[in-house]
Amino acid sequence: MDINTGSLFQPYYQNVTNKGVKNLQVKRFLFALCFLLVVIGFTIGPANGAYAEKDYTIKTFDYVTVDGKDVDSQAKMNSISNKDIKVTMVLPKQNKEGAWLAYGFTSREALNAFIEKDKQRLQNKVTTMGSGACCTDFYESKNKGGQYIYWRDGFKNLPSSWNDRISSLSTASPSSSYSTTLWEHTSSQGYGKGVSFRHSDWYGKTANMASDWDNKASAIEIK
Repeated sequence: MDINTGSLFQPYYQNVTNKGVKNLQVKRFLFALCFLLVVIGFTIGPANGAYAEKDYTIKTFDYVTVDGKDVDSQAKMNSISNKDIKVTMVLPKQNKEGAWLAYGFTSREALNAFIEKDKQRLQNKVTTMGSGACCTDFYESKNKGGQYIYWRDGFKNLPSSWNDRISSLSTASPSSSYSTTLWEHTSSQGYGKGVSFRHSDWYGKTANMASDWDNKASAIEIK
């Protein structure tokens, strides 16, 4: 009797072949999917390959305290004006309208009194944070762009080459110093208004100055 082995084994080979085709199709699909995800990642990601950090552009302020005292909404409307506030300590948080929460101070002396008291409050916490950058870096462009200068401690009237030039800053570590303040005038001109950044809030973030403070600083102070 002649046995047609081809007909006997054909279902087996056909089954194996079908499975192989399906496996190959699945592999090709997964490869194409992975390639697509990689392409999308490179397309929508930043050009330098790093994830963009949050935009900390300092525009408008929502004062939660003035000279260390809480300010309610009615008081803000009736008695607090921007003219009364000489120094603004910016917090890295925004309200629903996008204004930055801030502590207001009616004088440089009021700010210094707050700093001395707050230093004591933060002392134990800061000493456990380890070492970090010793200086605050000041940049001529947004997002730490262009040329920069750095300052470690104390007050400094900016030289003519840097007067009204600062557009962004990156603070020193809170283990090195407490805060960085930009002043609109030199000490001989009475300091004028100031904007301050507490290092425990801003270390590791880049503060970009908006129109009110962009290229307006004539002095810097680190305490």
